[in-house]
Amino acid sequence: MLRHFLDYQLSLTEPGKPLHKLRPLIAAGDTFLFEAPINTTKGPHIRDAIDIKRWMMVVVIALLPCLLWAIWNTGLQSFVYGSGNYKLMDEYLTNSLSWEGYFNFAFKEDRYLTILKEGLKGVLPLLLISYAVGGFWEAVFACARGHEISEGFLVTGILYVFVLPATIPYWMAAVGVSVGVVLSKEVFGGSGMNIVNPALACRAFLFFTFPGKMSGDVWVGTNPTAIRQSLSQMNKDGHTSSLDGYSQASKLTQFNVPQDIKKIHVDAIATNDLGSGVDTYGTIEHQFQKWNSLGHHDATLGQLSQEQLKSFVTSPLMEGGLGLSSGYYEDAYHFSALNYGIGHNTDASFFFGDKVGCIGETSVLACLLGAIYLIYTGVGSWRTMVAMGLGAYLTALLFELCSKYLGAESGAWHPAQFGFPAYKHLLLGGLAFGLVFMATDPVSSPSMPLAKWIYGLFCGMITIVIRVINPAYPEGVMLAILMGNVFAPLFDYYAALHFRKRRTFRVRAAA
Repeated sequence: MLRHFLDYQLSLTEPGKPLHKLRPLIAAGDTFLFEAPINTTKGPHIRDAIDIKRWMMVVVIALLPCLLWAIWNTGLQSFVYGSGNYKLMDEYLTNSLSWEGYFNFAFKEDRYLTILKEGLKGVLPLLLISYAVGGFWEAVFACARGHEISEGFLVTGILYVFVLPATIPYWMAAVGVSVGVVLSKEVFGGSGMNIVNPALACRAFLFFTFPGKMSGDVWVGTNPTAIRQSLSQMNKDGHTSSLDGYSQASKLTQFNVPQDIKKIHVDAIATNDLGSGVDTYGTIEHQFQKWNSLGHHDATLGQLSQEQLKSFVTSPLMEGGLGLSSGYYEDAYHFSALNYGIGHNTDASFFFGDKVGCIGETSVLACLLGAIYLIYTGVGSWRTMVAMGLGAYLTALLFELCSKYLGAESGAWHPAQFGFPAYKHLLLGGLAFGLVFMATDPVSSPSMPLAKWIYGLFCGMITIVIRVINPAYPEGVMLAILMGNVFAPLFDYYAALHFRKRRTFRVRAAA
């Protein structure tokens, strides 16, 4: 019955019929419900029995773990940060140090129902706006060109939402997807013709046009003003200081500190928790003895009060201190906790996704589950994923080792960002999400196996260089992948040239 109804609709769009111009819209509904009756005549082509729609649905299925965690984590952060109750915040921070405590907190007194409600309220409207507005532009261009609506936006629509903060205004999300889809894809000919990843192009437009809505205190809830008021009330009631106060700063924001903050500064702050377990303890101890003697402080390293610790770190070098500007002490304090995993900065919480950030990129575990499915189905390139991960890790490791071994006193006076543990870079920001779902876009990434390795290594390297060196932009994944997209044809060209030369050499050797 449904098949006959769709056939009747299609008959109304035959050439010469009044609805002929709207045939792409009718055909879209047909191919969404049933298998496409014909093979594609224009790119993109897939050499397989399945059509593009089912190919794209594989990616959507791979994104389901990220979607489920996006709803849960968005709701949880909104529930806690928007409560205005510092006791609830303390309970969350204390319980989330273990996974048993985390789930006990979430399921206590049926809190999970409120969490899911808040999560759906934060994620679903953006998904609907993305698909509705982006689908509208897909339909407009399809009708104008007289070709079928591409299923590529099934993936672009959800990827775009996942790289947005939940607080983005709805009109801004609509403008972003409109400009991104039209300028990065449709003006080049539609799906299969785009030069760069459309979802990242949408985000890049928003980031550089409305930077205040894409970074800063924008990560929690749907109303940033209400969240700021809630946090202010918590800090007031909890009598917190600037060091232990509640904030919605992301981990990359805490990482993005001025290069005036050196390795020795963050290590000295960490001695109160780790004692001699920090990297530059010998240098710190030498300076501390001088500071203790000149100032007659009668203090013990590793057992300092907050006032003593700040005085030691910010006192001038000639007085035995470490010479950090007092205005940077708070940033150094938070960086120290991030660097050494103190408090709510454990590797486990970063891996599972118990942190604030863009909607769908907080959980490394969810991204890995999607990667396994994409690799198993052959849709995602494992070479690109592995290469980008290796490129990021090796570049971060190079910074870490050079900071430690190429400077005096184990790199004590090098910028703290240079010595940040290399593996932690893989757990922060959107690196895992980018290497699994963004860098592997089959249209804007290379097709030759060797080129995929070069492309992945390039994107990973650029990501870390931007993170560590750029003072204004703490996340480099978006720009690195967009830059990689631009160089992808060049990588393919030289990979193909290398392949032809190698084949020619083998043929001559066999002759």
